[in-house]
Amino acid sequence: MKIRLLLGIVAVLIVSGGVSAEDLGGAEKILCAGLQATHCDTTGLCETGMPWDWNMPQFVVIDLEAKVVSTTRAVERFRRTPIRTLERSNGEIFLQGVENARAFSFVIDEASGVASIAIAADGHTISVFGACTPVPTSE
Repeated sequence: MKIRLLLGIVAVLIVSGGVSAEDLGGAEKILCAGLQATHCDTTGLCETGMPWDWNMPQFVVIDLEAKVVSTTRAVERFRRTPIRTLERSNGEIFLQGVENARAFSFVIDEASGVASIAIAADGHTISVFGACTPVPTSE
């Protein structure tokens, strides 16, 4: 419950401009949190809620060097998915992949850390807005 409250507060701050930019330029690993998701199906019915309402992890770690998206180790069921395409261009990070009959795509603004994420499966789509921050490197 505390995590949901914290994410809600972060979402309000991001929308209101109260959070300073999360510069992802040069970051090798980033941590992203989904803040709001919309699920739609072929009937035209769409529902908005929290990402975990549709079995999505609260946080994902994106390893840009290894080209992998994974859950954090704290979750009950650890997941790891390869990134098939990765591009950094004009201050944006673009990544895409396919696994378990689902395609995913991320667009992340390097200056602000704001993420737009789409997941598509047969007859369903989920769009997610999120926030990302660099993962500090171990020394």
